[in-house]
Amino acid sequence: MENFNFKKNLGQNFIFDTNLLKAIVSDGDVDKDDLVIEIGAGAGSLTKELAQASKKVISFEIDKSLIPILNKIAEEYNNIEFHFSDFMNCNIENLFLGKAKVVANIPYYITTPIVFKLVDHIKKFESILLLVQKEVAVRFASECGSKEYGITSVILQSIFDVSITRIVKKECFTPKPKVDSALCKLVPHEKYKFNNFEDFKKFVHQSFSMRRKTFVNNLKLNFSKEELLFVLKKYNYPETARPEQISVSDFINIYNDLKNE
Repeated sequence: MENFNFKKNLGQNFIFDTNLLKAIVSDGDVDKDDLVIEIGAGAGSLTKELAQASKKVISFEIDKSLIPILNKIAEEYNNIEFHFSDFMNCNIENLFLGKAKVVANIPYYITTPIVFKLVDHIKKFESILLLVQKEVAVRFASECGSKEYGITSVILQSIFDVSITRIVKKECFTPKPKVDSALCKLVPHEKYKFNNFEDFKKFVHQSFSMRRKTFVNNLKLNFSKEELLFVLKKYNYPETARPEQISVSDFINIYNDLKNE
């Protein structure tokens, strides 16, 4: 990779440290029965570790200049299927049968779109382990009351157990990014019930539409003030409560009550 021209616009930051790569595979709980989806193969260093640990790897890479490097790896491992295309354009439902685990070092610039594409197909995944910017991972896993807690925190935690498995220092990447990263693990759960998840996501977005405003003020165009005050009181929140003060479970309770679900 000495003469490789790293493309900043594709967010290319590769990892070559074998111990770290093995730790990533371990955090992903990958075993010989697993189908693994990798988003952003890069130079294939993580791909190889995943192939050694799993039944099969389906790996996406958008940079065509990496095809010769990755094709050599595919010749070495017969359980890797490379797709030289944009993961965002793939049809997940038709990509594989059964369930898979996601383990990926994803480009920073497209983290949120990738996460929400995976969210839209949650039933296809046993678990998702993503290497993302540290501040993004903290936001995903943050609890109510913290300044990082917001729309993504509520939506992800309503359907996933979210945790940070380890911090990865910027010095571990080539080229070195400006910030540290973290491995964020998302494991689907069914703790909460709501009939329409798409509608719930819209509700959360509306609740946080103006962060400096109260929960009631953000939603007063969608519900009457009386309705909003009633549900807040029911779950022991004052009229002045802001959305970042409301827990994930109460967000769902309040939503269900307001929608009479």
